Amino acid sequence: MKSFIKLTIVCFSLLLLSCSSDDDGSSGEEIIDTIDILMTVNPSNNERPVSKTPEFDWEAYSGGAAITYSLFLGTSETTLNETASDLSVVEFSIEDMNSLDLATIYYWKVGAYEGGELVAESETQTFTTERISPTLITETAAYGARKAAGVEVFDNKIWVIGGRDDADGLLDDIWSSIDGENWISEGNFSFGGIYGHELIVFNGKLWIYGGVFNGILSRKIFSSDDGINWVEETETTPFIQYSSSKFTVLGDKIFRIAGFSGNIEDLSPERNVYSSIDGLNWDLEIENHGFETKYSFQVESLNGTIYGIEPDPDFDIDGISTRTTMDGANWSDPIVSNIRERGINSVRTVVTDDTILLMTTPVDGPNNSSTFYESSTGEDWESATTIGSVPIRAIFCSLVNLNGELFAIGGTVRSNFSQTNNTVWKLN
Repeated sequence: MKSFIKLTIVCFSLLLLSCSSDDDGSSGEEIIDTIDILMTVNPSNNERPVSKTPEFDWEAYSGGAAITYSLFLGTSETTLNETASDLSVVEFSIEDMNSLDLATIYYWKVGAYEGGELVAESETQTFTTERISPTLITETAAYGARKAAGVEVFDNKIWVIGGRDDADGLLDDIWSSIDGENWISEGNFSFGGIYGHELIVFNGKLWIYGGVFNGILSRKIFSSDDGINWVEETETTPFIQYSSSKFTVLGDKIFRIAGFSGNIEDLSPERNVYSSIDGLNWDLEIENHGFETKYSFQVESLNGTIYGIEPDPDFDIDGISTRTTMDGANWSDPIVSNIRERGINSVRTVVTDDTILLMTTPVDGPNNSSTFYESSTGEDWESATTIGSVPIRAIFCSLVNLNGELFAIGGTVRSNFSQTNNTVWKLN
């Protein structure tokens, strides 16, 4: 019993010595200073689209009086660059000369410093910049004001062929540009003036279908290996149209989906869908594509699918519906998105980076301006820009993709359909 009491006293004494050692800091354990959490405000995490010249905001750190901040930014979460330092305010704006890349995922965080020591830091946030930031690059393109011209990208150039001038005179000139701003005259279309035609690339050639040629609705087919020298093919098309033609290429086929010929019947040949494997001989896929309107929609090909994008024909109803097909004959039911539009004249489309870009009328107007949406499926449209209203006034303008650079080419002025222009906007 005495031995047990002695052992208990010894253990209790050792425990007291241990506590005393901890109290005087001689335990040898390292004391770690904690870093406070700093809260970011703008852009919010996962926000899109964000301006290419964003303003970054965060909450003030409530530590000492002499607090400064550093902003870290980059396209990789693990390698952020110090973009700004020694900031005495809780905001920082990117200037135009240092604008961020478009359609890019960025990561950012902020650190607070006191006496040069980091005292607080935010979690890393992410955002995606806008895909579109339009810039007017010329109001007086050398090809001259025109409407109903053929516009297409071929051989790393934008081509403009034919059309009508302000006086409705026929044009037969050929122009090309490598940048949308500087245009070169490539001579004349040797067969005469033409307008309302389809100009499209297929099988390594430029092709012209339909339009008005020599004063009549044309069934002629023209092709060119270089955009300058043209051949009239012996074959002709089984269809005619002189405006609003809807052509697209899917796989190894070219499709004619619709086109305006002036036929007043609803179930007219304007609704016929044709396909061709050589651009010369055509097969009828279906007599009626099934859209609500005969030709008042856009068509694009993306990832093995043709998309038909149709504004609601009732001007009192805002809505754009999307239908799809993989063969030109069998079309899906429409999926409707409540996007503001003012008929087919306000809507244009182009494909870029596996995404359909849609130009339409701004939510809050004015009707003579435009805004942009994007979608990879033709559904679930998202804003493609932070600019609510872009003063692109052209009606019947053409959107083209030149090696990833997007352009809006010419058209007519919305307030006066007969007044042409020759403006060029670069969208990205």
